[in-house]
Amino acid sequence: MDDFFDIRDETGARPTLVICPACNQPGFHAAWPWILNTRDTEATHLLLEGKLFKYQCPVCDKGTTFAYDCLYHDADHRVLLLYSSGLYPEEQLIESLEKHADHAQWNSGSQTPAYRRRIVISPFEFYEKARLFEHGYDDRVIELMKVAIKRGMLKEGIIGASDTLVYERTLDDDSISFIVFGEVPGDVVGNPRGYEYLEKLLKDSQESLEGEYRFNSSWAERFLP
Repeated sequence: MDDFFDIRDETGARPTLVICPACNQPGFHAAWPWILNTRDTEATHLLLEGKLFKYQCPVCDKGTTFAYDCLYHDADHRVLLLYSSGLYPEEQLIESLEKHADHAQWNSGSQTPAYRRRIVISPFEFYEKARLFEHGYDDRVIELMKVAIKRGMLKEGIIGASDTLVYERTLDDDSISFIVFGEVPGDVVGNPRGYEYLEKLLKDSQESLEGEYRFNSSWAERFLP
């Protein structure tokens, strides 16, 4: 997998053959196995807009998702975010992530804050976490916030049990906007004081998060009382 991350042309993109599922015609998609936000500005923009894995067939013009293993290095917020398509075992993912983290830490100096390391297994989660890190949030607190909001909405019967909350953006009053996907689509707003409360709850927790790479709704459900 490290070899895959290291194969790069001058722009950082790797032309990859794609067979359109609609018309079965071949085409090429510019894939970025490794994105550095301070250098690969085009790929970073596509990622933050949720379009990195979007492929438009040049023959039939149908769009499809072409997802591939991708490591996003957000040097500004000191995050290494790895999307896994499931081709590699988790042990190998962690080993590769740690190697890149050690290299990034060495380049930035030992006195700088440690890199946050994350592994995600869906393109949706990849887009969401890249965006919320870009906006300065702690993804763990956002996951806790989504679970807390959903629990309240379930009690009121205004959301389905299988519905999902996805971070969208910060509003002008610092409220946090989430989109609801599922049985009852819509949107909901989280109070910034709720974020601060959950941030403190996480900080004061005695639970060891060392060696954790996947912070998602399942983790948040286990963490919240």
